[in-house]
Amino acid sequence: MASSGFTAPLPSVFIEENYDFWSAKMKAYLKAYDLWEITETRAEPPPLRVNPTIAQLKQHSEEIAKKFKALSCIQSAVSDAIFIRIITCKTANEACENLKEKFRGNE
Repeated sequence: MASSGFTAPLPSVFIEENYDFWSAKMKAYLKAYDLWEITETRAEPPPLRVNPTIAQLKQHSEEIAKKFKALSCIQSAVSDAIFIRIITCKTANEACENLKEKFRGNE
């Protein structure tokens, strides 16, 4: 959504209360920046073709960066006490699942 100039405010910091509200806000935030799919699916971008064009290299780089952007968004929206629980998570999906299991329970 960069072309629209839209800037969503970061959801309030999660401090172990109202997980379901925070989770819904976080999901909407990640969707606003086209980061939800990578968070939900753990999808990896396909490998580059042989002799990629500059445009293909740029697109691939942007897709890889989405994983780290999504994780960074989640890390920025939790208190330091919660961050300790997800500090070792390598993906946004892993961080979300970790928080969900701890604060909502395993369904």
